[in-house]
Formats: sequence, C-alpha cells, structure tokens
Amino acid sequence: MSSQIEIKMASTVAPEESPCAPPELHESFTSPIMLFCHGFMSVIIFASFYLSYCAMEKLKKQNVFGMSTKILLQSSIVNGVVHQATTAFIRVRALYHAIRFFRDPCSIQFPSASCFCEGILYYHTNLFCSVVCLSLFLDRLASFYIHKFYKSVPKKAAYTFIVIQILIPALVLCWVFHDAIYTGYVPLCNYPPKNSSEKFYIVNATRIGILWIIAAASIVHFYQSFRHEKRIIHEKYDTNARYNAFENLLSSRAVCWIICIQAVCLGGTSAIPSIFKIYRGSIPTAWFHGAIAFATGLTYANFFVPIVITFETNRIIRLRRSRIQALRRQTNDYDYIHDFKALMESSYKKVHPKTS
Repeated sequence: MSSQIEIKMASTVAPEESPCAPPELHESFTSPIMLFCHGFMSVIIFASFYLSYCAMEKLKKQNVFGMSTKILLQSSIVNGVVHQATTAFIRVRALYHAIRFFRDPCSIQFPSASCFCEGILYYHTNLFCSVVCLSLFLDRLASFYIHKFYKSVPKKAAYTFIVIQILIPALVLCWVFHDAIYTGYVPLCNYPPKNSSEKFYIVNATRIGILWIIAAASIVHFYQSFRHEKRIIHEKYDTNARYNAFENLLSSRAVCWIICIQAVCLGGTSAIPSIFKIYRGSIPTAWFHGAIAFATGLTYANFFVPIVITFETNRIIRLRRSRIQALRRQTNDYDYIHDFKALMESSYKKVHPKTS
C-alpha cells in the first residue's frame, strides 16, 4: 500500500450517499490498464508466496543469524504473507466487480462497511512492516553495543519487539479510525473511509519519513560495523572476537538491505501520485488511475525482501566458510610461532642456565 496513493484516488469517489461511481472513475476501473494491473499484481503476489516459503525454509535450516534477528526476520516474512494474501483478496474482488459490473457504474463500488475486516488487516500489516524495520535496526544496535547481555536474552528481546510491532499499528489505527463513518462507498477495499483520509495521510507521511531516517541510520551502522571489523583484525588476535565482529558485520549488511528496500519501495511509490498530479491534465484518466494502481510499494517490498533474505543467507554461509578456514590458518600459524618461541626460550635456558 501507499496510503498517499489511496487518499488521492479516494478524492475522486462519488459522495458517500451515492453508490454510483463518477463516469471517469467507472471508466478507469474497467479499463484494460486496470484489468492488466490486477492480473500483474496477482502474479507478483503469488510469486512472493513461493519466495517467502523458500526464505522461511532457509532461515529454519540454516543458523546464520542470531536468534533474535532470525525471529524478527521470520515475523517479517509471516506478516508479508498475510499482507499479500489480503491484497490478493482485495484485488480479486475488484477484478470480479470490474468484469461483472462493466456497464453498471452504480454497482461497481464497495460499501465501506463490507470492507471493514480486510481494510483493517491491510492497514495493520502495512504499518507492521515499518515497525519491523525499526525492530531490526534496534536489534542490530543492541547486538553491537551490549553484545554479551543481549546474547543472553535473544528470545525475550525478539518476542518483546514482536509485541511492540503488533501494538503500535493497533494504537495508530485506533486513532485513525475511531470516528470513521462506514456508510459510504469506495472503489477498492484498501481505501480508507472518506472522513479518515486526512489522518491516515498524516500517519503515512510520518511513517515514510521515519523509515527513511531508519534506512540512513542503518547504512551508517553498517559502515560502523565494517570499520569495527577491520579494526578488530588489526588490533586483536583473539579468534572469538574476530569471528563475532565478522558475524555482526554480515547480519548488519543483510538488515541494512532489507530496511533500504522497504524505504525505497514505499517512499518511491508514494511520490508517484504527486508527479502524476502535476501532469494529470495531459494524461488520460485511465492511464492516471492505472499508473497509480501499479504503485503499491509494500507489494513489491514483500516480493523483494524474501529474495534478499535468501541471497544474504547463502552469501553469509559462503563467506562464513571462507572466514573460518582463514581463521584456522591464522590460529595454526600463531600456534606454530608461539610453540617455536617457547622452544627457543627453553633451549636458551638449557644452554645458558641461570646462575645464583
């Protein structure tokens, strides 16, 4: 979802007391572009189901992330699947309405009350994904700065983050929709009620701004982890310290990629309505609404995130194997030098015994 998209499109909906869609809206939602959009997004959604399954199996079988990070990534995948399933249901209903009521503008829209359940689930999973990004970022910070303590309570920390991920969207939606009026009509069930649009616009704009800040902070943290790992290599010969720094670097890189993809998909698609709004006079109505219907950022994010998780997991496995081999060689060289030094010292003592 891009809430800014939905709010701007909702402004074209007919008055709440009338179920009939305006001619331009009816034409747009029954146009070939819109029908193709529903089909294309359905393909993306069902492909994401398979990718999410592969990513979940990879996380389950390969122990490459810390326990807390692993649980948070799994929660992100599960939330993505729920969101994609909700989006698919909304899209299929819209496609069915567009085909069935192709020539009936007074039946093509949905009563807001009939969209309550899928609408709330759609918005909750949408906000949940942003709070997951915050949780993953805080998880990496805790793993970096309070590693020993955080390592002792990984499950408790992860479950605490998950509770927060559920509560924050619920509280936000309570504020947005507590006075919503569900007596009107909407073209799609992921449109907010008309009197809640302004508040949801504020929430979405704030959410995207915070997400960009988190993305920038995660890049800075990844760079910090990179420098820390290089410093450990040059300053410490302890194998555990070197390996822990390397593991933290790889996990920070994966989390950074996930957060940045969420920010790009959501932030990028939110800018599309504003651009089209400027040139709307020279763009056909069907093209305008069709282009906006393609700009559902979280649907794309839920497609790419499992790919990133699978790719990064395979990459971490490969790099971990090569680093372990390198550390073994360094340890063997260190042991050889240490033993040789001890042998030389003992030989010196035998040749030059200490005299009282």
